[in-house]
Amino acid sequence: MRKDQLLIFKISSLFTLRQNKLIHKKKAESYHFFRSDKLKYTALFVFSLFELSVAFGQAPDDKKAIKPAYQSGVYRNLFKEAGYAQKEIDQKVEKAYHDVFEGAHKVYFEVGDSLGYVCDVKNHDARTEGLSYGMMIAVQLNKKDVFDRIWRWSKKYLQHRDGPREGYFAWSISPQTRKRNSEGSASDGELYFITSLLFASNRWGNNTGIDYYKEARYILDAMWKKMGKLIFII
Repeated sequence: MRKDQLLIFKISSLFTLRQNKLIHKKKAESYHFFRSDKLKYTALFVFSLFELSVAFGQAPDDKKAIKPAYQSGVYRNLFKEAGYAQKEIDQKVEKAYHDVFEGAHKVYFEVGDSLGYVCDVKNHDARTEGLSYGMMIAVQLNKKDVFDRIWRWSKKYLQHRDGPREGYFAWSISPQTRKRNSEGSASDGELYFITSLLFASNRWGNNTGIDYYKEARYILDAMWKKMGKLIFII
C-alpha cells in the first residue's frame, strides 16, 4: 500500500471516533444542535466556490480532463463552463472570503503576532469544526499566514498532548478565557485538521515554519494506537 493510500485509509478511520469510549454518548448526540449555522454554511460556500472556480479548468471535451484531476493536474472550472467571466468568478470568491475573514461580520480573529482563531459567534466559543474549516479555506485560497495562525492556536489551546486523548482536540473552548468547555472530541474537526494539514504540506512544503506533514502524522499515529473497535467505511 502506497504512503498516500495508507494516509487516506487512516483518515477514513476517524469516522469511528464516535464509537470510541472517550466520546460520551450524550455529547455525540447533542453537539450538532449547537453549531453556528452561519459559520458552517459560509465556510462550505467558500470552499465550494473555490472548487468550482479553479483557473486552470478544462471543458469536458478536453482530452486532459478525462483523467482524474489528481493525476492530470487539470481541474474543471464549472462556473466558466456555465458562461461566467473569470473576473466575475474571482470577485465572487474574494467577496465570500472577505465577508468571513475580514469584513464587519467576520468570524476570524487574530491574536498577537502568530495566532488566530475562528469563533462561533452565535455561541461565543471556538470549535474544532470551525477552526479546521477555516484552515481548509485558507489552504485552498493560499492564505498561509491565516492557516498557520489558526493551526498554532488550535494546537496550543485544544490539542491533548498526553493521556488517553493524546493527539485529539477538545471540541469547544472560550476564546477569551481559553477555558475548555469540553475535553471530548468531535470527529469532523480531527478529519478536517488532518486533511488540511496534508494539503498544506503539498502546497507549501514542510520547511516554512511548520512541518505540516509531521503534524498530520502525529494525529494519525496517535489515533492508530488507541483502543476501540475499528469500523471500515465502504
